[in-house]
Amino acid sequence: MYFNQEEVGQRVRDLRKSRGMTAEKLSEELDYSHSHVSKAESGLRCYSIDLLICISRYFDVSLDYLILGRRKEKEREIEQTKRSMRLLLEELNTMVNDL
Repeated sequence: MYFNQEEVGQRVRDLRKSRGMTAEKLSEELDYSHSHVSKAESGLRCYSIDLLICISRYFDVSLDYLILGRRKEKEREIEQTKRSMRLLLEELNTMVNDL
């Protein structure tokens, strides 16, 4: 097993996109430069431990997931529930708009 900064960047990008955020917005939320966050997501720059901790707290995921891609069962269940709830809300919004 080894540290793959491109995979870490992809996980952060996936988390960001799953919440409908731009890289610029995430940069603002974390108080890091847009350039730094974008390069790290692309794997061109390595995340610092401090930034990984900020991202972990912001998205409420473990460092184990961010660095190694391992999720705890509870995290998987929460993500599945969130996805289901988003889909239900989208369906409700569509139904309301069709009225």
